Amino acid sequence: MIHNSIGLVFCAVLVAGCSSWGGVVEDNRRNPTSTRGTFDDSKVLEGQSLRETLLGDGRDENRLPVNKYLWRASLDTLSFLPLASIDTFSGVIATDWGAAAGNTNERVRVTAYVRDAELSASALDVSVFRETLTPSGVWQAASVDPATATRLEDAILTRARQLRIEDVDG
Repeated sequence: MIHNSIGLVFCAVLVAGCSSWGGVVEDNRRNPTSTRGTFDDSKVLEGQSLRETLLGDGRDENRLPVNKYLWRASLDTLSFLPLASIDTFSGVIATDWGAAAGNTNERVRVTAYVRDAELSASALDVSVFRETLTPSGVWQAASVDPATATRLEDAILTRARQLRIEDVDG
C-alpha cells in the first residue's frame, strides 16, 4: 500500500514538474554540454521503471541535483510513514503524520533534505517532529530526542551505501 502511494506521489510530482518545462525538452545525447535532465521513454519500454529512468542508471550522475542513492535510500527508509510531498529537484521528502502501531496518543512526521549530488553524510539532513495527544483531544508539540534524527540519518546513509554497492557489483 505504501509503495503504491509512493508511486502515485512520484508520478504526480513528475506531471507537475513537466508543466514548468513549457513543452521544451533538451536531449543530452545530441547536446553533451547540456546539464538539463531528459526523459527517455524508450527506457521505460525496455523494462526500466519510471523511478530508474528519472534517477538514471549510474552513468549520468548529473541527471538530478541530488544524489540518487541518498534519494532512494531516504524513500526506502521513510516508507513506514505516509508521504506528504516529495521534490526531487530541491531534494525534500516530507512525510505526513504517522503513529507507531499500538500508540494512538503519539505521532511523528519526518522531513529529509538531500542537499547535494555527493554521496556523503553532509549531503543529508533529517528533521523529526513529534506530537502527543492531550486528554482534551488536541495534538500538542512534544520534544524529540536528538538521537532520533541521527539514527534515521545513519539508517539512510547505510541504505544508500548498500544501493551504491549493488550498482557497482550489479
